[in-house]
Amino acid sequence: MIATLSGTVSEKLGESLVLELGGVGYEVLVTVEDWGGTKVGQKLRLYIHEQLREDVHNLYGFRTLAAKDLFTELLGVNGVGPKVALAILSAAGEARLRQAIASGDPGLLRGVSGVGPKTAQRIIVELRGRVEEGSGLAPVADSTYQALVGLGYTPAQATAAVNALPDDLVGEEARIKAALKGMNS
Repeated sequence: MIATLSGTVSEKLGESLVLELGGVGYEVLVTVEDWGGTKVGQKLRLYIHEQLREDVHNLYGFRTLAAKDLFTELLGVNGVGPKVALAILSAAGEARLRQAIASGDPGLLRGVSGVGPKTAQRIIVELRGRVEEGSGLAPVADSTYQALVGLGYTPAQATAAVNALPDDLVGEEARIKAALKGMNS
């Protein structure tokens, strides 16, 4: 299973990016915001959700682990598949979607293709209380996050610090040092 991809954006297609690494180009479906904020030639690191079926192998990419976690939470709602979940994140944006879920307002979801009134209400009901407004889902799989929490920082502080790290920063020690420096400046 692919967890992350780091490489250079070689092409921007309709709703996806081609991320070139090691001589192989991976087509990754991304949100409208991530697509628009990316340039050909840019180095990029994406958290990946793989959709594997008999007839399909799609990669969905997210700049932050919190966005990927929100996407995964959306997939857990009955009637929401990967394309609809990506459409919801593209239309609403991560912060606005979290706010709508926290406040119990399905109105933000009504205009999204593939989301009817019942599905919008189901998303709000099922995710309310599981998705925190503003702080995002805790990136529990990220060892930098775990190290910061272990040092006594709150989950919200650790999440913000991890999300603020540059995409091209590699090496756990370097990531922890950069996160600590960012938190103390």
